[in-house]
Amino acid sequence: MALRTALLPALRRGRGLVTATSPKKIKRFYDEVTIQQTGETWRVFLDGKVVKSPKGTHLDLPARGVAHRVAQEWRSQTENLNPQEMPLTTVGCTALDIVRPDPSACIDRMLPYLETDTLCFQDEQELLAERQLQEWGPIRKWFEEHCSVQLGISSSLAAPGHPDVTIPQVAEKLLQRDPWELCALEIATQTAKSLIVAVALLDRADISPEVAMNLCLLEENFQIERWGLVEGDHDVARTDTLKWLQACQLFAKSRRDVMEAE
Repeated sequence: MALRTALLPALRRGRGLVTATSPKKIKRFYDEVTIQQTGETWRVFLDGKVVKSPKGTHLDLPARGVAHRVAQEWRSQTENLNPQEMPLTTVGCTALDIVRPDPSACIDRMLPYLETDTLCFQDEQELLAERQLQEWGPIRKWFEEHCSVQLGISSSLAAPGHPDVTIPQVAEKLLQRDPWELCALEIATQTAKSLIVAVALLDRADISPEVAMNLCLLEENFQIERWGLVEGDHDVARTDTLKWLQACQLFAKSRRDVMEAE
């Protein structure tokens, strides 16, 4: 019962995740954390009891590597559980409870980010515009080739004018992904405020979480270079952003490694 309370389902603002909503502190209620393969998936056990999602589903994980990382999240908990520091557990629960029952709804939640994607805006300020073109231009071109689409660019507050076929084509591409990968992609999209960055994070070996974060925070980085970092504000937000991007990439990569080995 305590485990279920520790991971109550909620829709956090801006991110469809299974997270904690209870204000009560949940004391650590287990000693031993182990993993075990069950069929084609892996499960984590706390004192011999399988970890379940908030909806009561066994937390089936797509790869041994992910299961080890999830187990480590539970081992790392101290006197009280802190679900906010368990991103991989959160991704797994969200995939099973929210994404797997309705993958199309997951895709529908991501597509509006492409309609107003951060990387499809160009600032009127010349120096910033040059930086955007230098860093975002190659990523946009790659995305166009990767998804066989064309993107529009906006230099105003108006949404970029993507061709009519772009959004349906991208939706069709996304439908080829399984629930675990879709979940990782959705969380990365909502974290980066960019579907383009999220797809690059999952599909390109040269895009690390740090690179992805800098892409989506390019304008903020530009301002920080001019005016400085606000400690306790920018730095905390960056730590949170990086944590989720790292979890999403690791989750998706582990799943693909398994599929490639089959």
